[in-house]
Amino acid sequence: MVKRVLSKGRKRKSHHLNDPAMTNKKDDKKEIEKVLPVTLLSGFLGAGKTSLLKHILETKHNESSNESFKCAVIVNDVAELNIDKKLIDQSALVQSDEVIAMQNGCVCCSLKGDLVDQITEMAKKKSFDYMIIESSGISEPSEVSGIFAECEDDHDHDEEHKNAIVLSDIARLDTCVTVVDAATFFQNIDTVILGGNNETWPKLMAEQIEFSNVIVLNKVDLVSESQMSKIKDHLFMLNTAAKIITAQNSSIDVMEVVNTSLFKVDELKRLSLPIEEEVEKECCKKSVLRGESACCKRARTFDSGMSQVIVSSKKLPKTRHETRFGITSFVYKARRPFHSTRFHETFVEKYFVFHDVEDDEEDDEEENGAGEEEGNEAEDEAPQEIVGEEKLSKTEKVKLLQEEGIAKQNLRTKTFGNILRSKGFIWTAHTHDMMIVYGQAGNTVTMDMGEKWDVLDPKAWVGSEEEKAPFRENFADPYGDRRQELVFIGEKIDHKEIQKELDSCLLTDEEFALGVDGWKATIGDMFL
Repeated sequence: MVKRVLSKGRKRKSHHLNDPAMTNKKDDKKEIEKVLPVTLLSGFLGAGKTSLLKHILETKHNESSNESFKCAVIVNDVAELNIDKKLIDQSALVQSDEVIAMQNGCVCCSLKGDLVDQITEMAKKKSFDYMIIESSGISEPSEVSGIFAECEDDHDHDEEHKNAIVLSDIARLDTCVTVVDAATFFQNIDTVILGGNNETWPKLMAEQIEFSNVIVLNKVDLVSESQMSKIKDHLFMLNTAAKIITAQNSSIDVMEVVNTSLFKVDELKRLSLPIEEEVEKECCKKSVLRGESACCKRARTFDSGMSQVIVSSKKLPKTRHETRFGITSFVYKARRPFHSTRFHETFVEKYFVFHDVEDDEEDDEEENGAGEEEGNEAEDEAPQEIVGEEKLSKTEKVKLLQEEGIAKQNLRTKTFGNILRSKGFIWTAHTHDMMIVYGQAGNTVTMDMGEKWDVLDPKAWVGSEEEKAPFRENFADPYGDRRQELVFIGEKIDHKEIQKELDSCLLTDEEFALGVDGWKATIGDMFL
């Protein structure tokens, strides 16, 4: 049993793991040799937390030639589908790191007890050098930090907790990191949409910034120098003590956010106001313990005949974010591919600004590699209108992009409601064997080539049924795990309209009946 005692009275002396007082604890406490340092990654939806997590893990693994650095990872997603955990799982990092998924709730409220359990279990293993918790985009870091607080009750702690593990004895909060999306900062911070308790979700973003030791200002390549300066001024006003680091694609010096010992509870305590815990009804507790029945899920599933939308369960307690900020989520699923052109033109380009990272990298390489003489020759030969566009300054290009984004945002909000974030895996006819990783935050959409679908992994076909089971978890005839699986998070979002628009991008019955060879012949295959 894991017991966390909330602050009420006198603060006790901290019992470090080499303290003689620890000898009176239970056996598994004696075995723990050090306190596990923890970095908490926070940040609003789509800011780049998962990219930062992957960057940290990849960098630390590359630096550890003897593979001595082992990091435990907890990835939380407020939606029913944990996309971020799947993204981490795709990398080779899982061979030496342990990744735990926590979804369908938030670690700062409805999953707080589960978080304590997970941290405790991994800390007891004594096999990790570090832990990173990626909280959901709408979590409150001040609430998460509270679980690391030392017991302050006025009693004999060794006697009171002799049969329990106090989290602060085995893990410590080392660094609170908040990732901020520079491209959507002003758009988010200036919004005045109210949640259920007349609180705005920009307030949530502000709270995330306030409760941080390090602020990673990400996607700075999408704003001008003057805009970045204004954003930094705003960040400084919200948190004068935090260190601000600028980044593109969440690439930073990882030692700025790992093992810094920057977190000081007294300095941030003023921002962590006590909030009454929500109490689950007994029927909800029993429902969660036994797992939700198929009929309950059916009641909240909207089937169009081509796809399914699964809305949040009303039997589960509302998260604080839904109550305070009116933010909800749903999952879109389908078992037929998108028509690549229709999806791009009818959904992506119509309602969002598509950001092609590969094109940006190629442009940078061309700019850096081209000589002045070659540039002049190209300019002489190019059409006048193209030359004029290329002569635009970075500030002018950014301004045009932002104007386009505002126009699309207005159309998107009018049609669907306020989509803050959407992400997941998509299956297109012209990339049949490779999943596409889809991500949207604010006005921007990115689509990256992911891994092969599990149906093409030999481990799904060779070995015992038990060994094959993890790779066949999402199989359905005839195309295995190929599917659409998208999470949408937002305020007053119309899931019916979104489902209707996405369904129009799926292959029609006639197109679907053609099969793989027919798709390649009529739609194409990017690998042929």
